[in-house]
Amino acid sequence: MTSSTLPLLFFTISLILILHAPLPTLGTNFCETICDEAGKDEARCLEILKVDPKMVKASSYAEISKLILKLGEEKAASAQKALKEIMKTNPSPAIAECATTFYDGVVASFKSSLGELKVDALTANYDAKVAGDGPTTCDKALASANIVNPSISTLNKDILLISKLAFIATNKIPQTA
Repeated sequence: MTSSTLPLLFFTISLILILHAPLPTLGTNFCETICDEAGKDEARCLEILKVDPKMVKASSYAEISKLILKLGEEKAASAQKALKEIMKTNPSPAIAECATTFYDGVVASFKSSLGELKVDALTANYDAKVAGDGPTTCDKALASANIVNPSISTLNKDILLISKLAFIATNKIPQTA
Protein backbone atom coordinates (compact mmCIF):
# COMPACT_ATOMS: atom_id res chain seq x y z
CA MET A 1 0.00 0.00 0.00
CA THR A 2 1.23 3.44 -0.82
CA SER A 3 1.20 6.21 1.74
CA SER A 4 -1.68 7.97 -0.06
CA THR A 5 -3.83 4.83 -0.12
CA LEU A 6 -3.90 4.43 3.64
CA PRO A 7 -5.70 7.74 4.42
CA LEU A 8 -8.20 7.05 1.64
CA LEU A 9 -8.90 3.58 3.05
CA PHE A 10 -9.31 5.02 6.56
CA PHE A 11 -11.68 7.70 5.25
CA THR A 12 -13.78 5.13 3.36
CA ILE A 13 -14.07 2.81 6.36
CA SER A 14 -14.98 5.76 8.62
CA LEU A 15 -17.65 6.90 6.20
CA ILE A 16 -19.15 3.41 6.03
CA LEU A 17 -19.25 3.18 9.84
CA ILE A 18 -20.87 6.59 10.17
CA LEU A 19 -23.51 5.78 7.59
CA HIS A 20 -24.42 2.56 9.36
CA ALA A 21 -24.53 4.00 12.88
CA PRO A 22 -27.68 2.85 14.76
CA LEU A 23 -28.75 6.37 15.67
CA PRO A 24 -31.62 8.29 14.12
CA THR A 25 -30.57 10.20 11.06
CA LEU A 26 -30.68 13.97 10.94
CA GLY A 27 -34.28 15.17 10.99
CA THR A 28 -35.59 11.79 12.13
CA ASN A 29 -36.74 11.31 15.71
CA PHE A 30 -36.68 8.13 17.75
CA CYS A 31 -40.38 7.48 17.05
CA GLU A 32 -39.76 7.41 13.31
CA THR A 33 -36.69 5.21 13.70
CA ILE A 34 -38.60 2.67 15.81
CA CYS A 35 -41.66 2.76 13.56
CA ASP A 36 -39.48 2.26 10.51
CA GLU A 37 -38.35 -1.02 12.05
CA ALA A 38 -41.98 -2.00 12.75
CA GLY A 39 -42.31 -2.94 9.08
CA LYS A 40 -45.90 -3.37 7.95
CA ASP A 41 -47.08 -1.76 11.20
CA GLU A 42 -45.21 1.50 10.55
CA ALA A 43 -48.29 3.68 9.93
CA ARG A 44 -50.15 2.41 13.02
CA CYS A 45 -46.96 2.77 15.04
CA LEU A 46 -46.67 6.44 14.10
CA GLU A 47 -50.35 6.97 14.99
CA ILE A 48 -49.81 5.45 18.43
CA LEU A 49 -46.48 7.07 19.31
CA LYS A 50 -46.89 10.54 17.84
CA VAL A 51 -50.02 11.21 19.91
CA ASP A 52 -47.74 11.81 22.91
CA PRO A 53 -45.50 14.90 22.48
CA LYS A 54 -43.06 13.41 25.03
CA MET A 55 -42.43 10.49 22.68
CA VAL A 56 -41.70 12.80 19.78
CA LYS A 57 -39.26 14.77 21.94
CA ALA A 58 -37.52 11.74 23.44
CA SER A 59 -33.76 12.21 23.38
CA SER A 60 -32.61 8.61 23.89
CA TYR A 61 -33.70 5.04 23.39
CA ALA A 62 -33.88 4.64 27.17
CA GLU A 63 -36.30 7.56 27.41
CA ILE A 64 -38.57 6.45 24.58
CA SER A 65 -38.46 2.86 25.89
CA LYS A 66 -39.72 4.07 29.27
CA LEU A 67 -42.52 6.04 27.59
CA ILE A 68 -43.57 3.11 25.38
CA LEU A 69 -43.55 0.72 28.35
CA LYS A 70 -45.67 3.12 30.41
CA LEU A 71 -48.06 3.39 27.46
CA GLY A 72 -48.13 -0.41 27.21
CA GLU A 73 -48.89 -0.81 30.90
CA GLU A 74 -51.70 1.78 30.71
CA LYS A 75 -53.20 0.37 27.50
CA ALA A 76 -52.97 -3.22 28.78
CA ALA A 77 -54.77 -2.27 32.02
CA SER A 78 -57.41 -0.44 29.97
CA ALA A 79 -57.78 -3.42 27.61
CA GLN A 80 -58.13 -5.75 30.58
CA LYS A 81 -60.87 -3.53 32.02
CA ALA A 82 -62.67 -3.55 28.63
CA LEU A 83 -62.37 -7.35 28.45
CA LYS A 84 -63.90 -7.65 31.92
CA GLU A 85 -66.82 -5.51 30.75
CA ILE A 86 -67.29 -7.72 27.66
CA MET A 87 -67.15 -10.73 29.95
CA LYS A 88 -70.25 -9.45 31.79
CA THR A 89 -72.37 -9.71 28.64
CA ASN A 90 -70.56 -12.73 27.19
CA PRO A 91 -69.41 -14.99 30.03
CA SER A 92 -67.48 -17.30 27.73
CA PRO A 93 -64.58 -19.18 29.39
CA ALA A 94 -62.27 -17.98 26.59
CA ILE A 95 -63.12 -14.32 27.17
CA ALA A 96 -62.80 -14.83 30.93
CA GLU A 97 -59.36 -16.33 30.43
CA CYS A 98 -58.35 -13.37 28.24
CA ALA A 99 -59.65 -10.86 30.79
CA THR A 100 -57.92 -12.50 33.72
CA THR A 101 -55.06 -14.91 33.17
CA PHE A 102 -53.72 -13.63 29.85
CA TYR A 103 -54.03 -9.90 30.53
CA ASP A 104 -52.77 -10.27 34.11
CA GLY A 105 -49.59 -11.51 32.44
CA VAL A 106 -49.53 -8.67 29.91
CA VAL A 107 -49.83 -5.96 32.57
CA ALA A 108 -47.22 -7.72 34.74
CA SER A 109 -44.78 -8.02 31.81
CA PHE A 110 -44.99 -4.32 30.92
CA LYS A 111 -44.63 -3.40 34.61
CA SER A 112 -41.68 -5.76 35.03
CA SER A 113 -39.98 -4.44 31.91
CA LEU A 114 -40.39 -0.88 33.13
CA GLY A 115 -38.87 -1.83 36.50
CA GLU A 116 -35.91 -3.56 34.87
CA LEU A 117 -35.18 -0.74 32.42
CA LYS A 118 -32.49 1.01 34.51
CA VAL A 119 -31.15 -2.18 36.07
CA ASP A 120 -30.93 -4.66 33.20
CA ALA A 121 -31.87 -3.58 29.69
CA LEU A 122 -31.63 -7.16 28.42
CA THR A 123 -34.25 -8.39 30.90
CA ALA A 124 -36.39 -5.33 30.15
CA ASN A 125 -36.15 -6.24 26.47
CA TYR A 126 -37.22 -9.84 27.19
CA ASP A 127 -40.17 -8.73 29.34
CA ALA A 128 -41.28 -6.27 26.64
CA LYS A 129 -41.36 -9.13 24.14
CA VAL A 130 -43.20 -11.47 26.54
CA ALA A 131 -45.96 -8.86 26.96
CA GLY A 132 -47.06 -9.81 23.44
CA ASP A 133 -47.77 -13.40 24.47
CA GLY A 134 -51.06 -12.49 26.20
CA PRO A 135 -52.82 -10.97 23.17
CA THR A 136 -51.56 -13.79 20.95
CA THR A 137 -52.79 -16.47 23.35
CA CYS A 138 -56.09 -14.62 23.80
CA ASP A 139 -56.63 -14.58 20.02
CA LYS A 140 -55.94 -18.34 19.87
CA ALA A 141 -58.35 -19.05 22.74
CA LEU A 142 -61.08 -17.00 21.07
CA ALA A 143 -60.51 -18.75 17.74
CA SER A 144 -60.69 -22.17 19.45
CA ALA A 145 -64.03 -21.16 21.01
CA ASN A 146 -65.28 -19.83 17.63
CA ILE A 147 -65.65 -16.33 19.07
CA VAL A 148 -65.33 -13.45 16.65
CA ASN A 149 -65.26 -10.11 18.43
CA PRO A 150 -63.73 -7.23 16.46
CA SER A 151 -63.31 -5.04 19.55
CA ILE A 152 -61.26 -7.73 21.32
CA SER A 153 -59.25 -8.32 18.15
CA THR A 154 -58.46 -4.61 17.93
CA LEU A 155 -57.39 -4.48 21.60
CA ASN A 156 -55.14 -7.51 21.12
CA LYS A 157 -53.64 -6.14 17.94
CA ASP A 158 -52.77 -2.78 19.56
CA ILE A 159 -51.26 -4.36 22.68
CA LEU A 160 -49.26 -6.76 20.51
CA LEU A 161 -47.93 -3.81 18.50
CA ILE A 162 -46.99 -1.85 21.63
CA SER A 163 -45.13 -4.93 22.87
CA LYS A 164 -43.30 -5.09 19.54
CA LEU A 165 -42.40 -1.39 19.71
CA ALA A 166 -41.19 -1.72 23.30
CA PHE A 167 -39.05 -4.68 22.22
CA ILE A 168 -37.56 -2.69 19.33
CA ALA A 169 -36.86 0.33 21.55
CA THR A 170 -35.38 -1.59 24.50
CA ASN A 171 -33.25 -3.61 22.10
CA LYS A 172 -31.50 -0.35 21.11
CA ILE A 173 -30.47 0.57 24.65
CA PRO A 174 -26.72 0.07 24.97
CA GLN A 175 -25.85 -2.90 27.17
CA THR A 176 -23.47 -2.27 30.05
CA ALA A 177 -21.14 -5.04 31.09
